[in-house]
Amino acid sequence: MPRECIVIDGLWRCLCPSVDITTLSRLIGPPRHPRQRPILSPSSNIWIACRQSRREYRYVGSGLPSRNSQESVEQSRIGYLQRIAKRNPWAPGVLFRGVDAFITKLDRIPTKTLYAAIKELASAENTYLSVVKLVEYLVKERKEKPNAILYESLIRANIDRYYGSAGIARGLLEEMEKLNIVTTPQIYQAILDVTSVHPDYVLRNKALFEMKNRWYSPTTDDQISIIVGLLRDNQYELALEKLEAISKTAIAVPSWLYEIFLYTFGELGFHEETLSILKHRIKIADVTNEPLSPNTCQFLLDVFGRDAFYDGIKHIWDHSVSPGYINPPDGIVMNVLNTASNHGDAPLAMSAIQMLSSRDRRLELHHYEALVEIHAQQNDLRKAFTVLCIIAKTGLRPDLSSTRSIFRVLRKSPSETDNALAILSDLSLRYKVPSAAFNVVLEATGVHHVFTVTLDLYRNIRQFCADGPDLETYHILFSQCTKGRTINFLLDEMQTFSIEPVETTYDHLIRIASLQEDYEQAFQFLEKMKASKTAGLPNNWWISRSSALALIRRCIQAEDIRAQELIEGCRRRGMSIDTEVQQLLDGMQKQKELAEAEGAFPSSIEKSYTVPLDTVPASQNLNALSDSA
Repeated sequence: MPRECIVIDGLWRCLCPSVDITTLSRLIGPPRHPRQRPILSPSSNIWIACRQSRREYRYVGSGLPSRNSQESVEQSRIGYLQRIAKRNPWAPGVLFRGVDAFITKLDRIPTKTLYAAIKELASAENTYLSVVKLVEYLVKERKEKPNAILYESLIRANIDRYYGSAGIARGLLEEMEKLNIVTTPQIYQAILDVTSVHPDYVLRNKALFEMKNRWYSPTTDDQISIIVGLLRDNQYELALEKLEAISKTAIAVPSWLYEIFLYTFGELGFHEETLSILKHRIKIADVTNEPLSPNTCQFLLDVFGRDAFYDGIKHIWDHSVSPGYINPPDGIVMNVLNTASNHGDAPLAMSAIQMLSSRDRRLELHHYEALVEIHAQQNDLRKAFTVLCIIAKTGLRPDLSSTRSIFRVLRKSPSETDNALAILSDLSLRYKVPSAAFNVVLEATGVHHVFTVTLDLYRNIRQFCADGPDLETYHILFSQCTKGRTINFLLDEMQTFSIEPVETTYDHLIRIASLQEDYEQAFQFLEKMKASKTAGLPNNWWISRSSALALIRRCIQAEDIRAQELIEGCRRRGMSIDTEVQQLLDGMQKQKELAEAEGAFPSSIEKSYTVPLDTVPASQNLNALSDSA
């Protein structure tokens, strides 16, 4: 069975401070027994893992370098140690060449020099094993008694992210208490540094508590270690409170600490807090002459754009992009453009579009649609229609979806529609007005007026659009039409402009024809629809659910047996309409019963209407109706 996952977060530790992550990991996970050796004394309870082993408690995401990169990592480490040796010419160079180099060459080096070398190595990176070996040599070979300096070096060595461990540091601290070795402020500082790399809520609080009891004031480095430890421990609110607290004091907060918060909070989506820290960081940069890293600005613009955080995008764009400090890629610029469109910021959107066009990139329809959206939000119809004309001028073809933002404005009031017509009339003198611009006005006119007014406006389309109507123009008219004679007029118009009907066109025609007294034309349109082909291949078009029900309703009213064919055609295409058809039959039956009671119909009422659909086979639902007729 899989083991249960226990999440130990800040709330858990606040409620139960005695919880030890290392102890829980031993209880939950399988025991491991790495090869270990004592360091300070034979009776010591502290064990340090050798090179081949790993510490018992590890965090996801950290690990030893892979085999393929071990050689390059080792070369980098040796080069780093050599640079340390150059900074410390008083110490023998052999001490800074790795464990294997000095393990047999320590006899002639004075003990005082070894102590100094340990202190230097403990503050360096990737020197865990070297410090352990030197301490072991002093205790075993030089017979040095365990003291605060050696313990401090061992604790500080546990800062190493590969071999270090908060559990070992805690054990070293407890061993000092057993040996009555006085803990110095430097030891507590080392503990805080360890917990900043290997989070341990209990150990950190223990160190702070003992420092307070001994009147040890945390230094600036201690405060920073505490904050970093809280961040690693997912104690984000506490870490932010600590940062705000030290920012209000005279402590010089390093700029890299702010950038750690920016990266951490930005990735987590804490955008309001991230923006607040960013503004404070920029203010500090003006004083300390430490400008914000361009990589940080680019990262924040990316995460802000990803989540459409307008305030953050606007701030970085004005302070970093516009002055030319960073040049974001196209994907980030597109996120900025979309966000500017959603918030109606025309200057920001224009700046983003100018950046894209300056890269010799062809602007697509969705780039311009963002500008249409912005001008429509600002109720600036002239600029919105102008953008549509510019789109057509570039060779792109705006459609009905490009004008939805304009339609939301026009449907508010008839005066807006009249104003839009005046704008189109004026623009037609300077631009080639696309059909989409006229169509949205035509659609809004149908909202405010009867169909005859809409049809009259259509007849004047040449006054606005030189190219005349398109297929969407007729779809708008068909969606509002209810009279059969108008169908024939519009079909003739489509033939005049060489516009071929599509599936949606036939669907509109069938719906309108089914509303007429003579609905035979609906079946004619249906046959044309089913017989239509493209490049010699059948299109397999079929009417929509609403049009199918409208035609079936008309057939039931007229007791037309072709209703059964329509039902079967819908079923073959996965369109379930049985419930609606049954409701139509029930409604017809009630009407006839009511009419019979009033004497308006003969008493011989067809019994077929009382037959429910669920008791008759699908192929015979309406057969009984036709037989009785």
